Order: sequence, then C-alpha cells, then structure tokens
Amino acid sequence: MSNTQYAVCHLQRGSGNDSGMSCHIERKDANGKKYIPVNTDANRTQLNRELIAFPAGVKNRTDAIQFRIVHAGLHRKVGKNQCKAIRIILTGTHEQMMKIQDSGRLDKWTDANLKWLRETFGEDNLVSCVLHMDEKTPHLHATVVPIVTTERLRKKREGEKKYETKSGPRLSADDVMRRSKLHKYQNSYAAAMKPFGLQRGIVGSTAKHQANSEYYKQQVSRYEEDIARLQADIEKAREGKNTILSWFGKGDLAKAKKELGEKDELIAKLKGQIQILTAEKEHLQEQHKSDIEQLRNGYQKEIDKAIRRAETAERQSKEKDAVIDKQKQHIDQLDRKANPQRYRLSSRAELVRINVPNYRNPSLHIWTRVGNEVFEETKFQIDYNVAQAHFNRQITDEEFVNAVFEPQEQVNEIQANLLGVAFELAIGGPAQAHVGTGGGGSSSELLWNDKKHKGLKRQ
Repeated sequence: MSNTQYAVCHLQRGSGNDSGMSCHIERKDANGKKYIPVNTDANRTQLNRELIAFPAGVKNRTDAIQFRIVHAGLHRKVGKNQCKAIRIILTGTHEQMMKIQDSGRLDKWTDANLKWLRETFGEDNLVSCVLHMDEKTPHLHATVVPIVTTERLRKKREGEKKYETKSGPRLSADDVMRRSKLHKYQNSYAAAMKPFGLQRGIVGSTAKHQANSEYYKQQVSRYEEDIARLQADIEKAREGKNTILSWFGKGDLAKAKKELGEKDELIAKLKGQIQILTAEKEHLQEQHKSDIEQLRNGYQKEIDKAIRRAETAERQSKEKDAVIDKQKQHIDQLDRKANPQRYRLSSRAELVRINVPNYRNPSLHIWTRVGNEVFEETKFQIDYNVAQAHFNRQITDEEFVNAVFEPQEQVNEIQANLLGVAFELAIGGPAQAHVGTGGGGSSSELLWNDKKHKGLKRQ
C-alpha cells in the first residue's frame, strides 16, 4: 500500500437553494431541529464548528446563500433553475488527517483552507464553511456563491447579432466550474496543503467521491434486502408449522403442540425485526428527502415492485394464518379424543364456562350444568401456580376446576340427584340448590362475555 498522503478538493454544483444539503452540513433542519445522519457519531457532533460568521439576521447556510445573491448588485434576474451555490469538500487522506488532528495542528489546517477559499473564490462569495468532526475523517464543507465579474465567453457564430453586454457582477456557476479553472484549483489547493504533508492527487484519476445520495441509496437497499430475508425466514417457519401439523397422532401430540409454540415465537420475533427495519428505513427516507428523491428517479419501478411484493406477501400471510387457526382448532378436537379425561369434571357435570377476573390475585367463578339445571360457584384466593398453569394453557379448563373445587363443590343437590350420586359439602352438610331468579332453582344471573361460553341459554 502506498504511503502517499493526498489533499482532497471536491467541487459540486448545488441544487436550487440547496436547503437539503444545509440540513446535512449544519446538522439541523430549517426549523432548527437537531438532525444527526446515520453515518455519524452523535457523541462527537458537538465538536463540529461553523467557521464563517453569518451577517446580522441570517440564521443558516440557506439564508446566507440568498443574502449574498440579494446584496451582490446583480443586473439580471436569477433564473429559477440557476445554480446558486457551489459545494466544496476539503480534506485529505485519512491517515494524515488524523496525524494533523492528533498533533494539534487542525486549527492551522482550517485557517490555511479558509485563506485558500477566500483568495480563490472571493471573501464575499464564501458564505459558509463548517468543520465536521463526527464522521470518519475530519473535513470541511465550504459553500461558495458563484458571483463573478469577468466577461462572458461567447461562441463566435457566423451572422450572430452583436449586442452590448452589461458589465458588473453576475451569477455564473459555469464560469466558476470551467474545466481549466478546476485544474487550477487542484494545483493551488495542493500547494496550500503541502505544509501539512498533503500533495496533489493523480491527474486524470478516475477515483470518485461517494456522495450522500449514493450512501443512503445503499442503506435503503440493505434494509430492503434484510426485510426480504426476514420475510423468507417467516415463510420457512410457517412451512415448518405445516410439517408439524402432519404429526397428528396420540404419541406425537404433545411434541406437536410444543413445536407449534416455538414456531409462533419465532414468527413473532421475525415480524418484530421487520417492523424495526421498516421503521428505520422510513426514518432514513424522511430525514434525507433530497437524496432519496434522486434515488427514486432511477429506482422507482423497483421500489414499487417491492411494495407490491410486500402487499402480496401480506395477503398470503393472512390466508396462511387462517389455515393455521383452523388447524389449531383441529388439534384441540384431536386432543379431546386422545385425552378425554382432561375434559371431564370429577363430578360428571358439564362445565358451561369459567371466569378468572385477575390471574395475579386469582379467584375462580364456575358455571356447571346437569340436564337443565345450572349451578354457579366462586372460590377466592386459589393457588397462584395452578392459575398460572391454566393461563399458560398447560392445563384445560376442566383440569383447572377439578384442582380448585372438590366434586361435591361443583354441583348443587338437584344436580347431584340427577347424576344419581350423593355428595356432601366440604362443611359437612348436603349440597343445596342455588336459588336465583330463574325457574327450577337455576340461576339466570349469568355473565355472557367471559372466558368460556358454550351456547348456554337463559333458563
């Protein structure tokens, strides 16, 4: 690797009033709101410095550009599409710039740059110069308004009508960016940077500066690639669920339910990652509207295709979720057939529904039925671990009730007689009918929006 340390001087025409670049250079938007690009170290942003004092009443770089144009004494009206500013990036090879910084010579380096800028483009035309310390290599963003006083270079055309040209200052980026002048800029800048161990780059080199628009274009592309990869992972997880659903059988049922739970967790995690990446992508696009707009000009069709693919994938995902929900219901039916004891009350009554108002301080309210006779009962301060097992679907509703209520506590006397058994209450007396407002000793004061409801009709 070569040890040659190069000076870097990169000129570029601004666009319109160049407010988009002002946001990047000054690390704030037009309203003064803080803005930190994704390729910077936010902890070092306070080290950035504006080296040019703005005139009274001018609050930012964009205003400074317009102030210079208004007060330049121009004779011609500025065209809508006319270039109003030249952006100049000044820096050097990373290794040498770090040496300049570490040796305490950075202030002298910035002073030498300001001197060269004023001598080359005119002190009044240099409206802004910002030192950036929060990116990889220290560098300057200088802004020059291309006001010139030289005469226009006109092509001589046969028969061209001659007319008098007004003298005086004029706005001309073409004049400032003329190829012969660009060559002189590189030579004079290299001479100014020689005391700092930097020399002119190779004449005719094809090396190019990576503009911000290119950087953010690559970032958006990476986000889209990551999102597409995660979408593919979700599809694989769902295919795995379909495979698990083919394991139905008495021996593999528990394994299938466990695997389904793990797949659900994986899918949820992947969807969460997609949401994060999508949010970051949208944030990136919002912060860099100017650069992204340039990107969209060349990639709009691809972006639209990606959006349509995402919408199609979302529809397909919903359809597959519906299939999975149906299969889950089928699993529940199979589990009831394979393990009927888990779905029976010890009293032999039918469990109509249950209600647990609060699993942290659990109580259990049950409704049971034998024939047309309905009975309800509540127990407070029940075992927390049992309640949590039910909350986590480790035990069925019937297993939960059997763990909390004794058989004789699950029915009343009428229900016990209908079952043909004689239950004694835990307190020692016979079971009593629960008297409500309905006929036949059954309760009609029932809640209808609790955890379990199997089509119970009011008595």
